[in-house]
Amino acid sequence: MRLFLFPPLVGLAASAIVALGACDAPSEPQAIGAAVVPSPRAENPLPDAVAATVARLREVAATGSYRDLARMASETPGFRSNAGGMSHQDYWYLKLRTGDWPMAQVERLLSYRHAVTETPRGKVYVWPWLATLSGEEITPVAGREIDRMLGAGQADALRAGEIWPGYVLGIAEDGTWLYFVSGSG
Repeated sequence: MRLFLFPPLVGLAASAIVALGACDAPSEPQAIGAAVVPSPRAENPLPDAVAATVARLREVAATGSYRDLARMASETPGFRSNAGGMSHQDYWYLKLRTGDWPMAQVERLLSYRHAVTETPRGKVYVWPWLATLSGEEITPVAGREIDRMLGAGQADALRAGEIWPGYVLGIAEDGTWLYFVSGSG
């Protein structure tokens, strides 16, 4: 059996192959309508004193207990862990008993980016950075991240003036651990 190729089709196929070979690769895909926003300003690397405190907190979070966290918190006069007036140890023990492990929360918070805020005391490094945003500063991108972190609808609640319901951790620029609080406690 003979295969007959029509010369016009061969020429057309050859032209198509040459034309396709001359095309540039597609550019990086861009999401249509996606907002391009800069990341929040964070000072990197952390100052040595802050980095040392973060390392110590990560160590306690990974291998320690709520008692170890309480001992570390007690090193700072005026450290804040709760609004109920309980001792750090009693409060974190209560959290632990309800299934809200303080050590896991510390570890989780430190996995997020931080923000730097100016206070009368000086710079304070705050985790997560999203907790430092006012309602009008919550962009659509930040709102989606807040909802992933805290649950659906939380960004809208914050935009409406609600307080941050999750945990927040703050370390002064001199390395002093200032607070580890939750909006619900």
